[in-house]
Order: sequence, then structure tokens, then C-alpha cells
Amino acid sequence: MDETIERQIRAYASERRFHSETVDRWLAKADEDVVALWELTRELRLGENQLRDLWDWAEEIAARDRKTIAAVFDSEPVRLALRSPGGRNDRVKALKSSLRRLRFPSLTKAQDRIGELVASMHLPPAVRFTVPDLLEGDDVRVEIVARNPAALAAAARSLADAASAPACGEIFELLSGTPDSSSSD
Repeated sequence: MDETIERQIRAYASERRFHSETVDRWLAKADEDVVALWELTRELRLGENQLRDLWDWAEEIAARDRKTIAAVFDSEPVRLALRSPGGRNDRVKALKSSLRRLRFPSLTKAQDRIGELVASMHLPPAVRFTVPDLLEGDDVRVEIVARNPAALAAAARSLADAASAPACGEIFELLSGTPDSSSSD
């Protein structure tokens, strides 16, 4: 490994007070993984916990897909997340989301399908239909915003129609059968 990169990593880790175990584990990785983690850390100014979370997730994906950590971070969804608009925190959030989608493909598929089903119900803008984050739970939340009784009645009728549609039943089936997001697919 390039000694310059090792010095940069050690200096950064010292400045940010990373545990020596984290640094040792990092530097013991394959050179391309060390560099990929360094580029990510430097670009996003990651703290130790953020780095470890992203690293662990990438490592799980890499092991499952028989890739390197560097290859995971070089995948198109991750590259797009790193180029997403907004500040550092927005990019970290986008990166976490892209890694979660790679890490849990069945959960991602269920979320995408639920999004399609909600859209197919053609609810008016006055009705907000949301499912739990990460599909953790099987309850939905419905919010109606109305300025008068007629608008409320119209929104309630739209919601009643949607509730009796097959799409609504499928949403609840997906919510009750979604794999636990705490384990890899």
C-alpha cells in the first residue's frame, strides 16, 4: 500500500480520534479497499461510526455478491448517491439509502412494489398514504387535509374507494410478509 495514503489515514484517524482497532482493521484490508474507504471518508468527512456503518454494509454486500468493498463503492447506485445534489449530510443519507437498497434487495423490491400500488390507487393530493419506514410494521398511516366539509367528504370517498381496491389488499399483504430488514437477504 502507498505509504502516503497510510499516513493520511492515520493522521485523519488521529485527528478524529478513531479507535486504533478501527484503523488497524482498515489498513489490513486489500489495498483497493483501503483506498476506496479512504476516498469515501475523505470526501464525506466521515466520523468513525459513520465509516464503520457504511464499511460494514459494503462488506456484507461484497461477501454476498463475491466482490470487493471497492467494487461495491464503485457501483452505479453508490456513485449516483455520491454525486447527488445537496450538502454533505444529504450525500451521506443518499449513500446510506443506496447501500441499504443493495444490502436488502427483497425489501427494496417490496418497497418499490408498494410505491407502485399506492400510485395506482390514484388518491387525491388531499390524502397522504404512508407505510412504515423500512417497512417495519404492518400499519399504514393515512392523513386527509381538507379546507371544508365537501373537500373532506370527497377525500374520504376517494380513500374508501382505494381501501376496497385490490391494490390496497396487496399493500397489506406485502407489509405483513416483508422480510426483516435487520438481516441480509
